[in-house]
Amino acid sequence: MNTVRSIGRYRVEALLGTGAMGEVYRAHDPAIDRLVAIKVVRPELVAGSGGEQLLERFRREARAAGRRFHPNIVAIWDFGDDNGMPFLVMELVEGHSLDQVIKSSGPLPPVRSAGIIAQVLSALGFAHENGIVHRDVKPSNIMVLQGDQVKVADFGIARLEASEFTIVGDLLGTPAYMAPEQLSGGSIDHRTDLFAAGVILFEMLSGVKPFRGKSITEIMSFMETRGPEDIRALNPAVPEALQRVIRKSVAFDPAQRYPAAAAFVKAVADALPPTLETRNQVSTPSDVGAQTAAAVPALPVELLREVEHDLAIFIGPMASIAVRRAARRSADLLELYQLLGQQVANPKDRAEFLALGRQRAAVGLGLLHGSPRPAATPRTSTQPPMQITGAGLAHSAAPPNPASIVAIESDLTRYIGPIARILVKRELQRFESLAKLCLVLATHIPDERERKAFLNTHGGE
Repeated sequence: MNTVRSIGRYRVEALLGTGAMGEVYRAHDPAIDRLVAIKVVRPELVAGSGGEQLLERFRREARAAGRRFHPNIVAIWDFGDDNGMPFLVMELVEGHSLDQVIKSSGPLPPVRSAGIIAQVLSALGFAHENGIVHRDVKPSNIMVLQGDQVKVADFGIARLEASEFTIVGDLLGTPAYMAPEQLSGGSIDHRTDLFAAGVILFEMLSGVKPFRGKSITEIMSFMETRGPEDIRALNPAVPEALQRVIRKSVAFDPAQRYPAAAAFVKAVADALPPTLETRNQVSTPSDVGAQTAAAVPALPVELLREVEHDLAIFIGPMASIAVRRAARRSADLLELYQLLGQQVANPKDRAEFLALGRQRAAVGLGLLHGSPRPAATPRTSTQPPMQITGAGLAHSAAPPNPASIVAIESDLTRYIGPIARILVKRELQRFESLAKLCLVLATHIPDERERKAFLNTHGGE
């Protein structure tokens, strides 16, 4: 029975799972008022010789991963040490691991498999560009969310290429997905991760692994002499071109594999029949721009900035990239929020983000900023626009005074938690009147009745 009640400042709610590196808990962060996942490193891994080196490596990698955000990578938010027990605090992802998906569904269709692996490779490519090699890419470290959005986890045990703290003889990883150079204790680089991605693609398409042996020695022999099993014999739906892509991705010699994740993605996309479904699920960044720039009219730049601000509250700096990509796919404001909502893993946060989008569509950019509504912004919401009475505007036309700000921040905190302080400080720099300030702050309150009560109390309605 789990007896852990707290880890650092975090209140533990449940044990989510255990693994070779340690245990993972669902916990509550009282400072931000959000749920998180905490990975606790097994004490025996940091005890004895080499323990301090491993701990230092974790610290360095947590800092490196925490400074960078990508929509297909589980974010690392904190690292700590609780009475000698190191832990990582990560984004809590609601979904199923890819190994669970494969076990429950069996072999996946080629287009779906390609769409999943393209996202995995996008995450790996981003990490590789920043000097990080994952080293333990496997289905249990890949989370599949609603709509087949993918999040790659466990970059916390990744190895920085420049790290001085690699432990001699340290073998991190799962043999079935490890490249031959990793199994033999040789030098590894980004192509080691790409090998694992090739193994995973094979497994998604066939339901089995490409190198099945009774021992590591036998697996190594298959890798060097035979190559992967005949995937078309296991699943005739796999195109011959995709079979060739897989064989290249798991080549014994790293020099014979794809030189980068982007090249691997392109090869996968080129190997599939050029249908609309394929284009929607598997595309390189250049493909996305080419196929949508002419067909989808752009939303106003100022509106996209507001959308980016909304999303950044939940996913950080990666919001700018996510908004830019999603805006190429839709010029409908509500649809844009639905697309971007897939980037927000926590259901409660996602609901808040989508509610914010509905409010933006109803209120309109012009009302929020006191300027004419851009003609190109579609009014897509079926909800009636938020009404502001004359009395309310007259009461709140003056600039906010310090006492009003304290009251607004205190009241908003009751509805959305400690993040209210950050929002009030940010929005206060952008709005001159109390009415406008209250209106934009109210969009962060997901419950309609609470939103109206807030606006009524503070002169926004």
